[in-house]
Amino acid sequence: MTDGELGRWEPYDVESVHSLMGGAPLMWWLSGGEALDVFVGRRTREHGDVDVSVRRADLELLRTHLAGRLDLLVAHDGALHALDRPLVDTEHGVWARERPGDPWRVQFNLEPVEDDEWVYRRDPRVRLPIDRLIRRRGQLPYVSPAVQLLWKAKDTRPHDQLDFDAVVPLLAADERRWLADAVALAHPESPWAAELRRA
Repeated sequence: MTDGELGRWEPYDVESVHSLMGGAPLMWWLSGGEALDVFVGRRTREHGDVDVSVRRADLELLRTHLAGRLDLLVAHDGALHALDRPLVDTEHGVWARERPGDPWRVQFNLEPVEDDEWVYRRDPRVRLPIDRLIRRRGQLPYVSPAVQLLWKAKDTRPHDQLDFDAVVPLLAADERRWLADAVALAHPESPWAAELRRA
């Protein structure tokens, strides 16, 4: 996300996110470009925001954990609204800031999980066991880099290609195969589909 009519972003750093989520009574994992940097082991580029993913079913646990610390709003189709009604199926993002009017600090992505399997909401044929979805660097949970690249395969922008180029050479063979199969299934029009088949 970038600055715009919905307000400016001054995202937390990864250490602040880890501290914020410490002791949370729910499963969570760092996602987005920051998670790819954790995997690569270095800062590959600047990021306009920071993402944390949680199971969709854990939204109320997340709200309780952050109560009194962050102001949460649903972000959907270029608009924001309060969490004062049940979410519809197409609403997946929650933005957070310290107080109304403050810059946005972190985006929470609500992910479908069924029977300990993560489900790719753009194509539910693509699934992955939770124990393969979440990796750890020390105590920091972060998303599988192959899964994060799958999200980026749909509409690749120049910075997504930079991420692809930095990450794919570091993937284990089984992760690369999973990514190739998932992109071919869910996003066969992606330029990465052919690249991954050649890899």
